Amino acid sequence: MYAMNERITPVSITRSDARMLRITWSDGKVCEYSMPHLRKNCPCATCQADLAAKGAFYIPLFTADALTLEKVVPQGHYALQFHWKDGHHTGIYDYALLRRLCPRADGEDASA
Repeated sequence: MYAMNERITPVSITRSDARMLRITWSDGKVCEYSMPHLRKNCPCATCQADLAAKGAFYIPLFTADALTLEKVVPQGHYALQFHWKDGHHTGIYDYALLRRLCPRADGEDASA
């Protein structure tokens, strides 16, 4: 784990393909996130309320548009906002959250 005062920030954000987003961090760590993993972990109030109401074992079903990332917008020096093709764009993913969501080297999601 790292201390937030280290200011670890993305230095590169690219798509490795249509289903994966790659972030290279200022400390050299490279994380590849699947679009379903990012969308399932959307931190916006609407998505979090939906998840809380449906329980821990809820598996959301997403349309192709819901998993198509149109753009990534930096939010100050602390977060990224993802704009999805279905119009959803209210989730602000702070850098600490993105680091927690970074899949482990063995292929498992960090949240698993």
